[in-house]
Amino acid sequence: MRAYGDSLRGYGHETHVKCNFTCQYCGYDGRAFPNWFQLTVDHIVPQSQGGTDDGENLVTACHACNSITSRMKFPQGAPKETIVTEKKQRVQARQAEYFEFWRTNVAPRYLEKWEGKEVASHND
Repeated sequence: MRAYGDSLRGYGHETHVKCNFTCQYCGYDGRAFPNWFQLTVDHIVPQSQGGTDDGENLVTACHACNSITSRMKFPQGAPKETIVTEKKQRVQARQAEYFEFWRTNVAPRYLEKWEGKEVASHND
């Protein structure tokens, strides 16, 4: 079998199987191809804070969640469950912020287009 160097087909495949191809922070379902292509491997305890490549320290995350949680800092020795909870909370807060922006700045333009309304008035 060919050895792959990327996380989807190579070193992270077992992590994705363990996590049922689902982001452990937002629940993103990566089983369909376009979605699967968005999966990454996340270190629960970041390597920069002493985390290892041990399978117990690896979970599946979508690109968005991995980016949102990438610079978080945790107390030395913090339990993995606590770290996962804090990462989920950050993701939820960030999603709420982005949803509000989308609701007020993107959705009206998109929905008006599909409702047949004039969109140009928003492009002043």
